[in-house]
Amino acid sequence: METGSIKIIIEEGKTPLVEAQLVNNNLWISAWEIARLFNVFSQKIEMNLRSIFKSHLLWEEDVSYTYRYTDKGIEKQVVYYNLEVLIFLSYRIATPEAEVFRQFVNAALCERLKKDRTPERSVKIVWLYNHQMNYLWN
Repeated sequence: METGSIKIIIEEGKTPLVEAQLVNNNLWISAWEIARLFNVFSQKIEMNLRSIFKSHLLWEEDVSYTYRYTDKGIEKQVVYYNLEVLIFLSYRIATPEAEVFRQFVNAALCERLKKDRTPERSVKIVWLYNHQMNYLWN
């Protein structure tokens, strides 16, 4: 399974940078990798994930994938979460890295809308329950 990758680079005196490589317009990342990305302990990520799933903001089976493998005869597993979970978590965590990621997501959405809009037509976004985004032009 290809997971993609994401990296947030914050250097003093420079503009923060987010480098994301998506696979099929998605990213799969473990809780440990999310903790490292947002510069928090993994317990904070796990606590927020439990809260998100318990309150049914997201359904765990829709946004996670369990990868099972064998290492030296021992069966192991890693749970990967998709980009949607990463976006949700970024709004629940108050670190500079999470803030940079939120700005990245907002900028990407605005850029996409500007790209789809021309002077003679405006874009209206319709979000369907099955997680597909449709654009309607006026």
